[in-house]
Amino acid sequence: MSKKLVVVCGATGAQGGSVVKSLLEDGRYAIRGISRDVNSASAQALIAKGVEIVPGQPGDKESVMRAFEGAYAVFGITNPTFTPGPEYEQGKNLVDACKANDVSLFVWSSLPHVAESSNGKYTGVSAFDEKANIDKYLKAVGQPAVIFKTGGFTSNLIKFGELRRDPQDPSKWHIYYPWVRGSTPVYTTYVERDVGPSVVAAINHWEDATTRTELEKEPIPLCSYVISGDEKAQVISKIAGKSVGYIREEPTEGRNALPQLKAVYLWSEEGYISYTIPAPILLKLGVKFHTFKDYVTETVVPFMNAQK
Repeated sequence: MSKKLVVVCGATGAQGGSVVKSLLEDGRYAIRGISRDVNSASAQALIAKGVEIVPGQPGDKESVMRAFEGAYAVFGITNPTFTPGPEYEQGKNLVDACKANDVSLFVWSSLPHVAESSNGKYTGVSAFDEKANIDKYLKAVGQPAVIFKTGGFTSNLIKFGELRRDPQDPSKWHIYYPWVRGSTPVYTTYVERDVGPSVVAAINHWEDATTRTELEKEPIPLCSYVISGDEKAQVISKIAGKSVGYIREEPTEGRNALPQLKAVYLWSEEGYISYTIPAPILLKLGVKFHTFKDYVTETVVPFMNAQK
């Protein structure tokens, strides 16, 4: 009996890569990954593990139409940085391709609607709002789906250089974070560890009618933990044995000063969303979430020790 096919968008990225990893570990599905560059080292590494890799991207509707052929489930994600076209159009392409191919389950990586949740105070955050508008499109066209809402990414601490040495005293470290006070709790997703297991748990239980009803009922927060900047600094200090503090920045230039990002930081600071973390349905399905302590031990300590 042939295995059911799961198609993963962005298979070589952080979220898609986590899903592929968990699908490989689960072992019960055939896996097809979509990549912008099938000849990249990361794509070739997945092929070596038995993953079918096909070219495509959400901004190219025909490519995802072809890629979704024969799929039982699809994990969908859009990215404004690497793919052409507005994210709403990208997401719509994914949904339309699922409908055209009679895909039983679309697992959609979404975000909260900043403008709606803030009652119009913060607008123009297309990276969030256009994803959230796809939630509505899914319901309008009747595509069966599980909608996950991620938080800030754990890996941003190092990826975007938030954790840095003090320029005057190299024995000290600081977490430099824009706009948000050190006491403000932030919903956070350990993407590499927790996205894949959550997606696979949803796929594995999709055909149980009771669980399916619960999964479909409303968007599910896919967040690993809630933590403030001050708490992050304390955890790193304790585990790494180094002096670490938190500094709230107000950037006037660079990536973090972009209007969209500034609006997101201020929206987060003012606490416009409220989740129960981890999501009870995911705990019920056996997902074991990781902590910030896990990340510090596995990634942050080696990173700090490697700095000269």
